[in-house]
Amino acid sequence: MDVAHFDVKALLTDQTRTLAEKMTLFHQVIEEARRQKLYLFFRTTTGASTNHIEAVTLETGRPLEMVMMASNNYLGLTTHPEVTARTKAAIDRWGVGMAGPCTLNGNTTLHQEFEARLAAFKHCEASMLFPSGYSANIGLITALLGKDDWFIGDELNHASLIDGARYSKAQRLVFKHSDVADLERCLREVEGKSGQKLVAVDGVYSMDGDIAPLRPIVDLCKRYRALLLVDDAHGTGAVGRHGRGSLEYCGVEGEVDIVMGTFSKAFGCYGGFIAGSRELINWLRHFGRAGMFTAAVAPMTVAACLAGLDVIEGHPELVAKLHENASLVRTRLGAMGFELGGTDAPIIAIYVRNRDKAYGVVKEAYERGLFLSLVEYPAVPPGTERIRLTVMATHTPQDIEFAMDLLGKLGRKYGIIA
Repeated sequence: MDVAHFDVKALLTDQTRTLAEKMTLFHQVIEEARRQKLYLFFRTTTGASTNHIEAVTLETGRPLEMVMMASNNYLGLTTHPEVTARTKAAIDRWGVGMAGPCTLNGNTTLHQEFEARLAAFKHCEASMLFPSGYSANIGLITALLGKDDWFIGDELNHASLIDGARYSKAQRLVFKHSDVADLERCLREVEGKSGQKLVAVDGVYSMDGDIAPLRPIVDLCKRYRALLLVDDAHGTGAVGRHGRGSLEYCGVEGEVDIVMGTFSKAFGCYGGFIAGSRELINWLRHFGRAGMFTAAVAPMTVAACLAGLDVIEGHPELVAKLHENASLVRTRLGAMGFELGGTDAPIIAIYVRNRDKAYGVVKEAYERGLFLSLVEYPAVPPGTERIRLTVMATHTPQDIEFAMDLLGKLGRKYGIIA
């Protein structure tokens, strides 16, 4: 079986097989890929996800210390001593969970303190915690929109925004990626029609690392009286001079109706939030089903994220170092001749547009001590494959030099650069 060239898209769209038959065939493909030591997903790690990580190689089956450039731990907060110390203290006080939703017994003083701090950090009136960024978007969109409303989204929006729109049953329009003129076309199309209009964009697009042009988007939404939602999962803590995200970077803080963020990126933890007006947050507390009908975020997690926020606000040099490292990596890769995506975010996409070449680089880099991400279908369309690097503030000059040297060698070996 040629698992290296198996057409996943053809399998998913095949109308001649039953679901059970598709699952059986897919299982066979995955197991054969594992047997041939080709399976690059769900790689086994044996330590914390810092700038270095110990991971099990495919060829030897033994752990190897690697330079990590596939983690969203942008500021290194997963193991920051202040974060870990306050997390342990929270366990001693609160235990490992509240065993109930915030609507009942999970609304601790710790949750309330953190929500107030988050709102201020995002220049909003109030905020609400969710178990994840995905659930935050689902809970928000389904609480705001119904079948008579309108969802207008960028074509490269995160899956959680797309799924939230689907679950809401709202009428959907899609505009070309970061194309303000095409967004205005959509807004004109629904102008004067009944129903709420919600425009949704990513602040930082995770597959390419580019930042949304929020200034003109904000202005358009004001002109056409549409609500604006910015998913700032990858911007929060990582983008903007003070790490306040894409809104700070674009100079639109306090002008966006709804801001979503996560703690699984720059905060190095887990969870999500929605920030906005007090009226919005009270609405979500009572109608955001993804936040109502689930257990409250564990106090130990809240304590970790609150400590992370203190570090971000108290140590601006950490955010500055992240920006410095990302700029250095981008400059070095560009000088070698790689085609790059993104702008000023710590996500750097190397466009390869060939699955075999992209896979070859990521696999060989992994076996030689550099942990990278392969981005292929269904994350991106076939023919747009890329290698994704994520940079950390904690990467040392030696880490970066090792990664750039190896990528240069592999880029030439696989014919990606001359």
